[in-house]
Amino acid sequence: MANLHSQFKKYEERISLTSTQKDLIVKRHSALRTVITEYFKKKIGMKVPDFFIQGSYKMNTMVQKKDGSFDVDLGVFFPEKPNVTPTTIQSNVLDAVKNQTTSGAQHLRKCIRVNYIGEFNADLPVYYQLGANSQAYIAVKNGDWVKDDPEKFINWVIGIRKTKEISNDGQLLRVIKYLKRWANLLPFKTPSGVALTVWVANNFSPSRDRDDDALLKTINSIYSSFWWSVSCQCPVEPFDDLLSNLDSSQKDKFKEALGKLKDDAAKALSASDTNLAVSYWAKHLGEKFKA
Repeated sequence: MANLHSQFKKYEERISLTSTQKDLIVKRHSALRTVITEYFKKKIGMKVPDFFIQGSYKMNTMVQKKDGSFDVDLGVFFPEKPNVTPTTIQSNVLDAVKNQTTSGAQHLRKCIRVNYIGEFNADLPVYYQLGANSQAYIAVKNGDWVKDDPEKFINWVIGIRKTKEISNDGQLLRVIKYLKRWANLLPFKTPSGVALTVWVANNFSPSRDRDDDALLKTINSIYSSFWWSVSCQCPVEPFDDLLSNLDSSQKDKFKEALGKLKDDAAKALSASDTNLAVSYWAKHLGEKFKA
């Protein structure tokens, strides 16, 4: 039976951010924090926000997309509830960062997106939080303030790791990265990285020094959970549907693709020849997966 643990570890290195990309994130984030801080220092009646790097970068589950780009989240946290609407405060953040790049910025539903063409997208969700341990609320365009705390989600993942991982070896995080890269290579709209993270955390099955085996067992469990429908609820407030942006056809396509990955992964693990096993995985994980 083929053991491709070493191939998977090398694959993780190839799909992860390079040191140059990490340095670029630090540089861009520093510039964004500076212009936002300076902007709100001049706004009468508004507090200066604090910042929180969140999402996959914070959890170390970020992967490069097939074009080499990636997305980074930088939370903008106000220490009190702004005396303007959520849309207005988002618009103020947009005004602060709109000239940071030649491609400008976008006002999306739950964030301001700064586009660094050829590099990455920086998403800036806007929150208010009255204290370090109090509930955070996110601004929703043309909506209200909604309970949403990115740190609680990160702590939820950390709790799952403590329960399920063997010796806190990071295998759960690596499995998340493998599935995120696989989903990025699919030719249709797929569930978000948050949804994939929740599925992996809920269905993770560890295997000591065998990422290939852990990945297969986790895939099998996720696929089995779809016996009734493809669904994913956020495990922390606001407990929302993480697949609300997908229609039934897209969900069906995703389930079908996961089924094909599951079947070929099983063939890979039972193969006696390493090269054959690699070919089964590479069919789904792309050219960066190699012997």
